[in-house]
Amino acid sequence: MTNQSHAQPDDVSPRSQQPIDLSHSPLREYEVTLSSGERMYILAASSEDAAWDALELSMDRSSTLINITRTYEW
Repeated sequence: MTNQSHAQPDDVSPRSQQPIDLSHSPLREYEVTLSSGERMYILAASSEDAAWDALELSMDRSSTLINITRTYEW
């Protein structure tokens, strides 16, 4: 039986700390505004997915969903 080395979950390599380039990702960033004044950003594959995710977030925070817009939309 050979002893194999496995990375532990708390091991962090310098490469994993680099920013992730999502420019070619199918996910898009959306800004969500709640009635509490809270603004947050989410990633979603479509505007419909973003709307459903934003609605779920608003219910989790007992707030009304005010607006959701895609960021960096040119």
